[in-house]
Amino acid sequence: MARAGDSITYGFAVGRVMVLRTRLLGRASFERLLDAPTFADQRRVLSETHFGKFLEHAATPGEVEHAVDESLRDLYEEFLEHAGLPDAVVRYFRSPYDFAVLKGVLKARALGVAAEVPTIPLGLLPLQEFDDPRTLPGVLGSVARALLDAEPVPASEEIDAAVDHAMFRELTRLAKASGVHYLERLAARQVDATNAKVLLRSAIAQRSPDAARAMLVPGGTWDAAALTLLVRKPAELVEAVMAARVLPGATPADLLDLTRLDPLADAAVGRLVREAVRMPIGPGPVLGYVLSRRAEAITVRALLVGRLAGLPRDVVASRLREVAS
Repeated sequence: MARAGDSITYGFAVGRVMVLRTRLLGRASFERLLDAPTFADQRRVLSETHFGKFLEHAATPGEVEHAVDESLRDLYEEFLEHAGLPDAVVRYFRSPYDFAVLKGVLKARALGVAAEVPTIPLGLLPLQEFDDPRTLPGVLGSVARALLDAEPVPASEEIDAAVDHAMFRELTRLAKASGVHYLERLAARQVDATNAKVLLRSAIAQRSPDAARAMLVPGGTWDAAALTLLVRKPAELVEAVMAARVLPGATPADLLDLTRLDPLADAAVGRLVREAVRMPIGPGPVLGYVLSRRAEAITVRALLVGRLAGLPRDVVASRLREVAS
């Protein structure tokens, strides 16, 4: 709901969004990318979009990754940071990248190999700060120290679960601190979708209920913990997840297919993105644009890297994530 003063606080940013949204890629553009016979043809399709300047010289999967990350840095630094949003909102969008870097660093240390730190900083912290995870500020440092001091050395899966716990606690806190009700709903939706994936993956991997319970993340509106015993009964778990409508639009076969879980979770969040776009002047349209750009980047990355990897069209198409139109 729009509040008094929103037209002043967000009016300029919403005005920019009205223009910028016309430059987002629609479904037809993604179909053209799928049908383009070569990577060069795909690059031509994108040449007149905001991806064009970043992809101009890209020719390998690594260069595509770099170009897409550059487009996201442009989104965050040139738009999000200047949109007049509360600081907690900016931190909500950027801090997950810090947690992702921390995951990579901690898993590399556990394996005794060099960490592959991203070359484009999308989070809030300079990448060199991750050279010594113990000294990271706030929640990042706390979870890093706990995992580095743990005996025995945590497995990769345990590191993922611990960092996810910390991240979602922080995102829930930031959403509440922002004073933006839409962001609180978004955080809850992301937690519910993540917990649905945890339970379904646990059922597929035949993990114990206790192992599944330990991997659930805090927050959300759905009592995922009440279903942990069902990881031993996949068919019943699927029925319960479908009844809760946590991953709407899924079929029973989808929910037990590891390749479908991430797109289904993205689609669940995507419904809120479309809702934000229709909101009156206020934070909603601005957040909806940022979320749409982020989803668009994920999709472009998958399509271009899939083409360079020589994947068949139907395989690449199956990875096409829902984007707001």
